[in-house]
Amino acid sequence: MVSRAARIAFICTANRARSPFAAAILRRSLGVLPVVVESYGILEQGGAPALPGAVRAASTFGIDLSEHSARALHTGDLAGVQLAIGFEPAHVAAAVATGGASADRVFLLAELADVVELDVLPWPPGSDDLESRVAHANARRFAGARLPRAVADPVGGSDERFQQTYADIDRMVAIIAMRLFGASGAPTG
Repeated sequence: MVSRAARIAFICTANRARSPFAAAILRRSLGVLPVVVESYGILEQGGAPALPGAVRAASTFGIDLSEHSARALHTGDLAGVQLAIGFEPAHVAAAVATGGASADRVFLLAELADVVELDVLPWPPGSDDLESRVAHANARRFAGARLPRAVADPVGGSDERFQQTYADIDRMVAIIAMRLFGASGAPTG
């Protein structure tokens, strides 16, 4: 179980669909654990709301995105973050280049879910905090034969596309919550 405060950030393109949903799912999974979960977009959106399809799809998972306002990633926003998670390679690159996150703490969502689910069993002795677990996951990220994959942007797609994307995000965030934090993490969709 993670015992000290941590900061985690999700980064997507506009911060109007994928990253706010993933952040909300992780916050709910972690409950009262001392973790700050944020979300950002690599494009400036001027505080625009979550997309209508995102709001509708999120509601089926018990998440309310109706009050969300997009937040752009600016220089240094991720300095000192323990973990940054993107959905596409451009998000990972921006987390490092713009956000200032350390490259060894930045993962694609699917990559991190795969690594912590398949490649780090069991945790080595002394891996009882987020930083040591992220470091171990970083060391193991290339151990498997899987190539990291992106989580496609549902923008412009049907409600069914949003629903499927959110089901995938929900499943991967549940794995991460369970393996990194010991949270119950059962997918909600």
